[in-house]
Amino acid sequence: MKRTNIIILLVACFIGSMLSTSCKKTFLEKPKGGAVTVDTIFDTRNQAQYAVAQMYMLCVRGYFPQTYDGCRPEALTDQLYIIHPAYDWASNTINTGSYITGNMSANNNCDYGFGQDAGPGFYWHYKGIRQANLVLKNIDKVIDADNAWKTDTKGQALFCRALQHYELFRYYGGVPIVNKPLDGTVKIAIPRSSVQSVVDSVVKWCDQAASMLPATRPSADFGRATKLAALALKARILLYAASPLYNTPANMKGEVSGARFNDSRDTVLAYASYDKERWNRAAKAAKDVIDNAAAGGVSILNTGHPETTGETYATLGDYESVWNVFANQELILVNTSNQVPGAGGGWGDGSAWGQYLSSKLRLAQWGVKNNVPIEFIQQYEKRDGTKWTMPASGADLPADVADWKLDPRFYQTIAYDGKYYSAQRGILAYYKKGDYPTDGNLASSDAGVDGYATETYKFVARVDNMSDNHFAWPVFRLAEFYLGYAEALNEYQGPSAEAANYLNKIRERAGMPDKQPATIEEFRDAVQNEETIEFAYEGHRYNDLNRWLKAKTVLNTVLHGIQTTARNVGGQLKRTWTTVPFVTRVFPARYYYVPFPSTEVSLRYLGNSTWDGQNPGW
Repeated sequence: MKRTNIIILLVACFIGSMLSTSCKKTFLEKPKGGAVTVDTIFDTRNQAQYAVAQMYMLCVRGYFPQTYDGCRPEALTDQLYIIHPAYDWASNTINTGSYITGNMSANNNCDYGFGQDAGPGFYWHYKGIRQANLVLKNIDKVIDADNAWKTDTKGQALFCRALQHYELFRYYGGVPIVNKPLDGTVKIAIPRSSVQSVVDSVVKWCDQAASMLPATRPSADFGRATKLAALALKARILLYAASPLYNTPANMKGEVSGARFNDSRDTVLAYASYDKERWNRAAKAAKDVIDNAAAGGVSILNTGHPETTGETYATLGDYESVWNVFANQELILVNTSNQVPGAGGGWGDGSAWGQYLSSKLRLAQWGVKNNVPIEFIQQYEKRDGTKWTMPASGADLPADVADWKLDPRFYQTIAYDGKYYSAQRGILAYYKKGDYPTDGNLASSDAGVDGYATETYKFVARVDNMSDNHFAWPVFRLAEFYLGYAEALNEYQGPSAEAANYLNKIRERAGMPDKQPATIEEFRDAVQNEETIEFAYEGHRYNDLNRWLKAKTVLNTVLHGIQTTARNVGGQLKRTWTTVPFVTRVFPARYYYVPFPSTEVSLRYLGNSTWDGQNPGW
C-alpha cells in the first residue's frame, strides 16, 4: 500500500502545536500567542491539514515506546516483567517500578504520556481533546474546501474527541466532558461527570462521526478514521461499560471493596446498579462492526495457514501476518507514526519499533529485555485445546518448548533461548555459561548475568531483513469485535451457537480446535482466555484485567520466569532450565481507578464543595 498517509503531515505538526495547550500547569491553560493563529491555520485547506495532522498525533496513539526511556504498557500486567529495580529508569514513562510494588502515586501514575519530561498523560488527553474541538469549531472557515470535505473532517474530529474521552475513562472513570475549546482565562468549572454521562457522550459522538465518515479511504489517506473506526470505538466502550468494573453484579461487590466510596460519589466510578441490558447493547454494537466490515474493505485475515514455517511474508502464519503485513485486511484503524520521516534516531523515523526497549534481541547487544512470566505463558493452551502446567525444570529448553505443542500463536509471539529467530540473529542465546566458556550474548542485564530465557517479539522485526517499515500499531482490528460479540452475547443470554461461532472463527484462524462451552461460566473463561491470547502485547491486557475485576487476583502474586544454563552434554550444547521468581506483584484495590494528578485535584474543579474529586484510596 502507498504510504503517503495522514501521519506524513506530522513533519509539520509544530504549526498545529501552536493551537494546543501547554501541559506545564493545567490542561485548561490558554495557548500562547504567536505569528501562527487560528485564522491563518483555518484559512485554506492545505493549512488546515496541519491542524488535522496535529489532532491525529495527539489523539490516535499507539501503545509502544516512543521515547528512549519508555516501556510497553504490558509491563503493568502479567504479560511482561522488566527487571526491578535495575531497569526502573526504563519504565518511568508509565512508572512501572512504583506500580508493580503497590507504590503508584497521584503525581507518578501509570497514565501514558509522551515521556516523563513532557508531563503526565492526563494533560495530553486534554491537549488532544482541545485540538479536536478547535478543528470542529473552525473547519467551516476554510475558504477553498467543499462541504463534503468539511463534513468528513468534522467526523474525524468528533471521532478523535470521543477516542480521548474513552482513553480518560479507561484510566480514571468519570472525567470532565469537554466539548468546546476552553478559554484558559476564566475559572475552571467543569467537574467530573458520571460514568454513564461519559459513556453516553462517547457513543453519541461515535454515532455522529459514523454518519459523516466514509466507509473506505484511498491508500493516500491510510490512518484516517472511517465509519467502521467510529463503530469500533462505540463497540469497545459499550463492552467496557457492560463489564463488572462499571456494571457490577451483586455477587462481585466484594471485588471492588476499597475502590468505591459507597455513597453518591460512586456515580463517577460505576453505574448505580447492575443492568443486564448493557451486555445486549454491547453485543449489538459489536455486531454492527461485524456487519459493516465488508463495506469498509475489512475481513479476518485467514488464508488457511495457521503456522509460521519461515521468515518471509509468504511463510508467516496468518496470526503473525496480522501484525507484520502493512495495511492488511483485518486492520480497522492504525497508528502509522512509524512511517513518519525523521532524524536523530527518535520517534518519527521508524526507530520507535527498534529501540532498545522494544526487545533485547532487536539489537542483539545491551538492552532492556521484555521478559515473559511463566504465569502468562501458561495462558496458552496446548494445540489440542487442553490446559497445562509448566514443569519446574528441564534438560533442554528448545526441545521441551517444541514438545509442549502449544497454540501456534505462542510460537509466533514469544522468543526463547534456543529458538531460531532470523538469518540476522540466528539461534537466540539467553543462557548463562555454566560449563561453557561464555554467556549467551542475550544473557546479561544491568543487574548482571541472569539467563532469563523468554521475551516477546511481537512488533519486533524479523522478516524483510528485520526492517521495521511494515509495522503499524493496530488501534482496532476486526478480531476484537468477533470476540467482544461472543463475550457480550454469552453474558446476556448464556452460551449459544452464535456466540460459539464467533469465538471459534478466531480459534480456527489460529489453528486451534473449536470449543462449545456448556455454561455461562465456562464460556466466560473460554472467551476471556481467547482475548488474552489473541491480543497479547497489543495493549488490551491492562483494560481487560481491570474491567473483568481480575487484576486484584492475577496481579497480587509472585511472577516467575525461566532461567537457562548452558551444559556440555556429549559435546553438544544443552540449555538446562529451571523456573525462578521474577518479582512479587502488588495490586491494591484502589488501582482499579488511576489517581488524578494532585495539581488538578488542588484546583477543586473535579468534585464539589465537600469533595476534591480524587478517586477512592488516593
